[in-house]
Amino acid sequence: MTGSFELAGFCWAGLLCLVLAVLKLTGEAHWSWWRVLLPLWVVLGHNILYVAIGLVWLSFSDNGAAEEAVTIREGHGGYGYQVAALVCFVVFADNLLRRMEGPQEAMLLWVSSGRWETIVVFGMLSVIMQLLFWSKIVDPGNHRTRGG
Repeated sequence: MTGSFELAGFCWAGLLCLVLAVLKLTGEAHWSWWRVLLPLWVVLGHNILYVAIGLVWLSFSDNGAAEEAVTIREGHGGYGYQVAALVCFVVFADNLLRRMEGPQEAMLLWVSSGRWETIVVFGMLSVIMQLLFWSKIVDPGNHRTRGG
């Protein structure tokens, strides 16, 4: 694994935030500034969730032997789970903002209703997708058992 730090997600989110800010300032859209910064919140939240679940998963993958390293599978397997987790986090963050902003015009889609059920379901789906990703990446033969 390389030690590079890629900023592509933050750059795209920043560009999208800039476009949304221009739309807000020109009066084309009547959003709050929280909604204008939604792409940034999504990238930050998704990455924080990715790191947190990864650290927990790797801590449980340690089999107790200090000299044996955790095996990380190479390749691109499981990255579909990352895309699904990101989409779920977008829906989660959008609904959370709708809930914070209060009642608005009626939405046709239940996915962007701002209801608590939708917030909880898509938050949990994002966590589940992250868990599935880490289960695909880290070799399951290294998992610690209660007896060991």
